[in-house]
Amino acid sequence: MKRKLVIATAVTALLIGGGTATAFATSDDDKPATSTITLEEATKAATGSAPGTVTGAELDDDRPTWEVDVYGKDAKWHDVDVDAKTAKVQDTHSEDDADDRAPRSPKVTLKEAAAAALKAQPGTLTSIDLDDDGGWEAEVRSKDGKHHELNVDARTAKATADRDTDDADDATDTD
Repeated sequence: MKRKLVIATAVTALLIGGGTATAFATSDDDKPATSTITLEEATKAATGSAPGTVTGAELDDDRPTWEVDVYGKDAKWHDVDVDAKTAKVQDTHSEDDADDRAPRSPKVTLKEAAAAALKAQPGTLTSIDLDDDGGWEAEVRSKDGKHHELNVDARTAKATADRDTDDADDATDTD
C-alpha cells in the first residue's frame, strides 16, 4: 500500500455517523471479495489495536482484508490488517521510520474525503490515503469493474479525476 504521510483526523471524528455501505472488490480471478464491515468499522478496529491516527486504508483484493495505516500515539507507524468480514485484527506490525514525518490535520477528514470520492465516482472505495502534498488520493472500483483514481482536496473536499498518472490507462485499469 502506498505510504502517504499526513493525518486523517482524530479517530472519534472518523467514527461519527458510522457507515452503512458494504464494500465489494473484484479479485484477479473474478471472484468477488467482499467486505461486510465499513471503512469506519475497520479503522475503529485498527485504532483499538494500535491507538493513533488513521492516515490510510485499503481493501485487499486477494483476501478480504482492510490494510489500515495508523500513525500511533507512540510516534511509530503501524500497519494493521483487519478482517473485512469480522472486523477482527489479523496482524499488526510497526516501524519507526526516521524519514517519515508526523502527519498534519487536514480540514477534510478521511470520512468526508471518502464520501466526496464516492459522490464523484459511484462504486466501491478500495483505497484512500493522504498524499505528501496534503490531499487525499482515493481509488474507486465502479460497478462495471473499472478502476478510477481520484484526488480529493483536503481543504474543500472537491473530488477530481487523477490526471497526473504515468499512463493514461491507469484511470480505467481493470486490474
